[in-house]
Amino acid sequence: MPISKHRTHLLLAALLLVAFAAIACSSSAESESEPSASIGNYETCEGFIDAQSIEKASDTDGLVDRIEVFDVASIPGLADSGATDNCLIEVFRTIGGDDSPTPGESVTVSLVRFETNELAELLYNSTLASAILAGEQLGELSEIQQRVVGTDSYLMDIKSVGIGAIVVFVQDSTFISMSSTADNEGNSLLDSQKLVNAAAEVQARLP
Repeated sequence: MPISKHRTHLLLAALLLVAFAAIACSSSAESESEPSASIGNYETCEGFIDAQSIEKASDTDGLVDRIEVFDVASIPGLADSGATDNCLIEVFRTIGGDDSPTPGESVTVSLVRFETNELAELLYNSTLASAILAGEQLGELSEIQQRVVGTDSYLMDIKSVGIGAIVVFVQDSTFISMSSTADNEGNSLLDSQKLVNAAAEVQARLP
């Protein structure tokens, strides 16, 4: 049964809000002269992903990255949830050299580390339930695949212009969500499979 584009956007927005409200491996074939894959640092939020790795994954260039380190104690409800660290990394192509991402050419990674593995699992299960519910309402406009980068992981691909795909997974006490937006023609920097591959690289860089 068809639904309006407006309702589709509202459903996706609700799903992403759940993921971000609880806050938002390098190939062995590389030559020995190249540096090995970095390991992420929760204090600086560096090392999890960068413009170079997304350029390689998307076979493009001219991307920039932007890193934001959140003070968990300053975010109402986040510290009380048991979160200890919160990182947001964006990789995108700019519009005219400013700080605005070009539509369909951005990837965003949010990492939230908790005090215990159980707390990260709780958030994961909540977002998975929301994704399944949204998928049932969207019908053929969405596709959900589980176990894409491990046991506790899923991909939700919204087959509607202007939206995109999101991979969500948990590793130990860290909850990670990674999204790639699509433009109004359905083009994105990373398609669903490339997004899963990039998520696996982020997973490999977790300390």
